[in-house]
Amino acid sequence: MSRPDAAPVTPAEHSDGLDPIAALSVLDDTTRANIIGTIVGHPKSAPSKKELEYYNPSIAASTLTDHVIRLEEVGLVESIERDRDGLKRGQPYRFFQLTAAARELFDRNNLFEPDAYRELFAEVEKTDEIKAAEAIERPNGRN
Repeated sequence: MSRPDAAPVTPAEHSDGLDPIAALSVLDDTTRANIIGTIVGHPKSAPSKKELEYYNPSIAASTLTDHVIRLEEVGLVESIERDRDGLKRGQPYRFFQLTAAARELFDRNNLFEPDAYRELFAEVEKTDEIKAAEAIERPNGRN
């Protein structure tokens, strides 16, 4: 029996628009958690799709896109683009990074600690193509 004067029970949405329950719930999926780990471990914290595909070879490109979209929808990830001027054919211009709200949520809950992920990332063998992709300047001063 419901009470007419009772407010519905819903997770509190923070002023930054991130619902922590919804955000953490999407990470129940191993693939999405691995994508977040790739972003956190990336030397510039903003990999391109090409880099996400390289570091997550078991994920089909279309599936990867679907997972990134879901992470964007809940406010954990945002895409950033750099000016295409000066880029050679095939060089990435769009990158993915954690939102400030996501980093704050992870820090509050001791999740996705950057140093640990970067240490793992440093051990991965990289092709020349991936090294070149990592060297591209990111928007927002991420060099």
